[in-house]
Formats: sequence, structure tokens, C-alpha cells
Amino acid sequence: MSRRIPNETVNLERRAAPQQKRSQERIQQILDATQRLFAFHAPQSITTSDIAKEADIPISSVYRYFPNIYAIYVTIFEQFKKEADEIVELALANTVDGEWKQTLVATFGKVSALLESNDAYSIVFQYTFSSAEFSAVRDEWNHRLACHLAERWRNGLDGFSDGNPDAVARTIVEINCSIQIQLLRLKETPEIRDELYNEAIVVLESYLSRYLT
Repeated sequence: MSRRIPNETVNLERRAAPQQKRSQERIQQILDATQRLFAFHAPQSITTSDIAKEADIPISSVYRYFPNIYAIYVTIFEQFKKEADEIVELALANTVDGEWKQTLVATFGKVSALLESNDAYSIVFQYTFSSAEFSAVRDEWNHRLACHLAERWRNGLDGFSDGNPDAVARTIVEINCSIQIQLLRLKETPEIRDELYNEAIVVLESYLSRYLT
């Protein structure tokens, strides 16, 4: 069993990634079992014993690759980040200078769709708000995304002016993160979710219009 106790320092680092195919397959087996459990249990109630049982492996095999259940969740979040990064990087690479609104809407929509299409991604994304340690994992990702945007604007793209590109980029990323979490919480009420999505686009465009042309 792997339960967190109050004031416990949580190790979120997975053990060294193995190169052997069998070990990589075992890691994927653990991740797949965890995602199946998400369909019936909240992440707070799942234990490493549950995962070992679901994966039909000894619990020692789980601990061989992960120090605790939280490292498993972070690994799933890393998979989401990799796919989301590809969406953002492709969008920025193909953005025509001056067409930032189209890029904003397309990127925002694709990341939202990615979260909604994979229940495990949406669960661990929301779980990053559960503690300071998990928030730090999400914050590192937000900071990296903001750096990509700020670098673009420092190079004069999209007509950026009258602002600090780092501050504007960080603000837009944080706004996006907050909106994404609200959209996930409204997943079961699509009509309200769609209204929020549309209003979110208005907010993001309105804010960026102050700095981009």
C-alpha cells in the first residue's frame, strides 16, 4: 500500500528509465493498469497494491520502477505534456505572423480535445492541483510554455508591443490552465461547457489584443 501521510515529502521521480524492451513493457503495463483503475476509483483512493493486482504482477515489480504511486501519476502527466507540447510547438512553428488569433483558437481547442479524449490525462491534470509537489510539476510545464511564447514575442513576432513578453506569456498560460480545469469539471454538462469555452476564447483574445496586432 502507498498512502501519503501528513507533511510527508513526496518523491515524484520515476526510477531510471530502463532500456530493455521487457522492462519498458512492464512500465507500460503498470501505467495501463493505473488508467483502467481510474475508470472506477478516484486517484486518491488507489494504492500501489491495487495497481499490482490490476496489472497481475508482484508489487515488487511496481516498486522496481516507481518509488510510490505519485511517481506513476507524474509519468502519466509527462505523457500528456509530451502530446500537448507537440500541439503547441507545431502551432507556433506554422503560425503566420499576424495570425495569432487563429493560432490561439486552434491550439486552445486541440489541447482541450486532448484532455477530454483521454480520461487518464484529464484525471492527472486535475490531480496536479492536489498538493504543492504536484502543482510544482504543472508550474514547471507552464513556465516552459510561457518561455516559448515570450521568446517569440521578444523576436518581434505578432506585432508584440507595450508590455513585458515574459509577464504576458506567463499570464496567458496561467489563464489557459485555469480555464482548462474548469472545462474538465463541466464535462458532464456540455451546453454549459461550450458556453464557457466560447467566453474563454473572448477573454484570451481580448487580453492579447492589448499587446499583439
